[in-house]
Amino acid sequence: MKYIRKKGCPHGYASWCRDVRGTNMEDYRQLGEAVKNPLLEALIKEQGSICAYTMKRIDKETAHIEHIKPESLCRVEAKGSDLAYDNLVACFPRAGMKAKYRYGAQQKDNWWADDGRLFVSPLHNFCEKRFCFKLNGGIVPANAAAKKTITVLKLDHATLCEERSLVLNEFIYGPSGQDALSAASAKRAIDQVCRPGPGGNFREFCVAIRDGLIEYSKFLEKLAKKKKAIGRSR
Repeated sequence: MKYIRKKGCPHGYASWCRDVRGTNMEDYRQLGEAVKNPLLEALIKEQGSICAYTMKRIDKETAHIEHIKPESLCRVEAKGSDLAYDNLVACFPRAGMKAKYRYGAQQKDNWWADDGRLFVSPLHNFCEKRFCFKLNGGIVPANAAAKKTITVLKLDHATLCEERSLVLNEFIYGPSGQDALSAASAKRAIDQVCRPGPGGNFREFCVAIRDGLIEYSKFLEKLAKKKKAIGRSR
């Protein structure tokens, strides 16, 4: 999961929210496509074009607007609270898909328990440290909340693990699988891979790649020490 830093509500959406405040239109279900589409594009840009939950690459054709706290629960608590910008992120897949993905936003659906205390939100600045991604694409929780979040979002689903593994291994070993990064290159990549690229976009599965690089670097260090010890014993 990549930390998302909110950059402020888009002007068009903020204006619409002000216009409907206190009326029967103060409801996310009343939001028209003319306002919703630019809102989705703004969220995608804010997130560097990766899904808030899975870190898959997204664009306006593959993503939808997701309420972290389900919009139906927001409406029960207070009129208009389902419009809160700080509760909105962009997630894979696109809205209206009949085929159900067994991970991410569709898997989470309307789940919410204990007011979200056991859910690691991508808006929490510590979220990246709550999970550890492995070279094989697996994911390991750092605490109980992370474990519950993995279960709710199925971040350990075989399909997601395989996708992360393919991206991670191509990054480290190259498209041919024969061009492994040197120790120095791996260390440089650890510092750079989660930085936004041209246009402000993040690399798909960037945090998983960074964690995999850390594991890979530790492996190279152990290998170098072993070779050095063998050399001394001769």
